[in-house]
Amino acid sequence: MRYIYRWTFKLFVILGFTWSLAGHAAVLNVSYNVGKGASWDYAANVFKEIIEKESDGKYTVRLHPNAVLAGGNDGVEIEMCQANAIQFIIKGSSWLDSLDSSFGLISLPWLFPDLDTAEYVMSGEAGDLLLDKLANHKLVGLAWGIDGFRQLTNSRRPIESPADLKNLKIRVPGIDMYIDIFRAIGANPTTMSFSEVFTALQTKTVDGQENPLSFIESSHMYEAQEYLTLWNYSSAAPALVASQIFYDGLDDAEREMFKAAAREAMRQEADFVKKQEAELLNKLKENGMKVTELSEEQQLEFKEMLQPVYDSWKKKIGEETVEVFENKVKEYTQ
Repeated sequence: MRYIYRWTFKLFVILGFTWSLAGHAAVLNVSYNVGKGASWDYAANVFKEIIEKESDGKYTVRLHPNAVLAGGNDGVEIEMCQANAIQFIIKGSSWLDSLDSSFGLISLPWLFPDLDTAEYVMSGEAGDLLLDKLANHKLVGLAWGIDGFRQLTNSRRPIESPADLKNLKIRVPGIDMYIDIFRAIGANPTTMSFSEVFTALQTKTVDGQENPLSFIESSHMYEAQEYLTLWNYSSAAPALVASQIFYDGLDDAEREMFKAAAREAMRQEADFVKKQEAELLNKLKENGMKVTELSEEQQLEFKEMLQPVYDSWKKKIGEETVEVFENKVKEYTQ
């Protein structure tokens, strides 16, 4: 309840100010909990440009990186969108998993062999199957983008096999699937807020962490981590999501406008991510990180060890739903 009072007061102050600046244009707020320059920010800017042009000035779109309207709190950000205090959010699948466990399937180990496959699956009927589930939570899922694969860093040694991870203390998000994955490998997974990770790495509270290259580079983790392992073990995906309350107040033409804008914005986000991956890797190398890229044979050793984890989570999530995604992966890769 204290969160509601806090963000409601803050929102009234902000919206009162932006309404007076915007004149008769309706102000729409887009929130996302990453900084400027990130792929989500890029998508938000594309979305803003399309909506303001296609609506002929009816809507003014305000962007809020780092979830500033929600005080940087992901859970509050979702609640504010459900209440139509924020009209649109870009939210990662790992946080949408808190609403419906089906979203966790995107992070299953090695579900997607590459980013092109991930984009194909997420932008089609399989991705829509998940977006439709948001209707049960006062939200409207409009479109998916992609995030880069999650890679592993540590300060101890190169990681080439599961044995190299044994007993290493690795920070993971507070997601049970990731905890199960690293325990199965023999590491010691620990959870903490992302804002605490860099300090934990500096002080050796943890030996390593895993995240997409964009997070590793933008957070300067190379200052505390010497080794980077490219193993593409898991991915997540950002969705552009609307408030159900806001969306219900639109006519059919406006709904189509917003949906089309969202799909184009997230399509460009996916292109941004794929282009950025190579650039980020070069930056990390330039900053002194020693990179180990696992071969298919080396990855296979990890995959075989984690197959029981995959099978267990497939049952928890729902075998039929997971198989929709597996079949779409096969459709694209065969």
